[in-house]
Amino acid sequence: MGGAVVITGPTASGKTDIAVELALLIGGEVVGADAIQIFRHCDIGSAKPSDSEKRGIPHHMMDILEPHENFSVATYKDMAGKIIDDIISRGKIPVITGGTGLYIEALIKNIDFADAAGRGDADEKYIRILDEKGREYLFEMLRQRDPGSCEKLHPNNVSRVIRYLEILDGFKGTLGEYMKRAVECRPAYDYMVFVIYPKREHLYERIKRRTEGMLEAGLIAETEGILALGTGRGAQSMQGIGYRETIQYLEGLLNYEEYRRLLERNTRRYAKRQYTWSKRYGDVQFLDPGQYETPAKTAQKIADIMKKAEFI
Repeated sequence: MGGAVVITGPTASGKTDIAVELALLIGGEVVGADAIQIFRHCDIGSAKPSDSEKRGIPHHMMDILEPHENFSVATYKDMAGKIIDDIISRGKIPVITGGTGLYIEALIKNIDFADAAGRGDADEKYIRILDEKGREYLFEMLRQRDPGSCEKLHPNNVSRVIRYLEILDGFKGTLGEYMKRAVECRPAYDYMVFVIYPKREHLYERIKRRTEGMLEAGLIAETEGILALGTGRGAQSMQGIGYRETIQYLEGLLNYEEYRRLLERNTRRYAKRQYTWSKRYGDVQFLDPGQYETPAKTAQKIADIMKKAEFI
C-alpha cells in the first residue's frame, strides 16, 4: 500500500499552484478532484491550470468528458483510483488536488459505491433550488429522501441540509448507511491531507480578483461557446459556479453589475462550504499560505511535514 497527499481548500485559496510546486519537490503527479475541470472547454470558469501553470507535471482527471455528458462520484473514484495505483506503481507520489469534497472523500475513505446512483455529485444544483424555492423546500426534499437524516437537523442549518443532499444524490441508501460504510471501508492507501485556508479577508480579496480575472479572460464568451456546442443549461458542467450565473446574465435575468456581484457572492459562499466539508476528512492539517509568502515556500513546508512524518 502506497501513499498519496491531498492538497485541498476553498476556491481561490491557491491550492493548485501549491500542488504543482509540491509535485515538483517530491516527484509527484497531480490527480484532479474538481467536478468541473473534468469537462473539456470548461477552462476559465473552472480555473483549470494552463499548460504553463502545470510546469511539466502530469495532470490526470482533467478534460476527459464533453460538457453535455454526466459524471458520477462512483465513476470518479474508480477512474482516479486506478490512476493513483499506477502512479504509485511507478514510484511517484499522487498529489490529489481540488475542491470537490465528495470526490476527495470517496478516495481517501475508499467509499464503496456499489449502490451508487447514476449521477453521484450534485455540484451546485441545490444552491439553485435554495435560491429559487427557499430553505423549507430544500429541507422537505431531504425529508422525503431520508426522514432519519432530519431527526436532529434544523431547516435553518442550510449548509448541512445541502451536504446531506449532495451525499444522498450519489448513494441509494440512507445517510446512516453511508456513514457506516465510510467508517468500515479501509483506505486503499495511506494519505496525508492539507487544507489550504488563507485568512478570510485575504481569501475574499482573492475571490474578488479571481472573479474580475475570469470576466476579463472571457468567461461570458466561453459559456456562449459551450452552449453553442449543444450543451443544455441544465447540464452537469453548467451547474458550476460561474457558468450558472453567466447563463442567467445571457438570458437577460441579470444586468452586468448584478451578474458580477452574484458571481462573487456565490463564490464566497461556495468557499465557505468547501472549508466546512474539509473538516470531514479526519486527520487534516490546515495551512495559511499567507505565512509562507509564495506557493513554493508553502509547498516546501508541506514537504517538510511529510518528511518528518516519514511519509516520503
